[in-house]
Amino acid sequence: MIPLECIKGCKLFKTFPDELIEEIADVGIQLSYKANDILFNIDEPADNMAILMKGSVSIMTTKRTQLIPVQTIYPGDPFALSSMITGRFIAAAKALEDSTICALPVYRMQKILEKDYRAAYFFMKQIALLVSNRLVKMHYRLDVTGSGYI
Repeated sequence: MIPLECIKGCKLFKTFPDELIEEIADVGIQLSYKANDILFNIDEPADNMAILMKGSVSIMTTKRTQLIPVQTIYPGDPFALSSMITGRFIAAAKALEDSTICALPVYRMQKILEKDYRAAYFFMKQIALLVSNRLVKMHYRLDVTGSGYI
């Protein structure tokens, strides 16, 4: 079980009723990473979405053979959002310092979200906004690293 504060502090869940927050905290798995550990790579299967509990994580994409940082994740921030959409990672993630995450298994999250369609709608809308913002940042970062994409 993950501390309730971890779930309550994440903007994806700000409108969720307490019962759902408790269920989500119950399925959460705490994972720890050392600085420079790779949490996941592009196109790997994505079974968990995540919330950063401690430390910092860099979300990265590729350009040719380079990994380009797109965004830094801080405690309370959700990431690995493609797990809820495609089931595969569309970016890579690396711990910038010793970090702890709350991993939320997708299949368990889907079962919880089915219980409250309003909460599920808000949740997916928030994911769409976050992914959209990250795509804009990704295109900008790729553009400033030189001409041509991937």
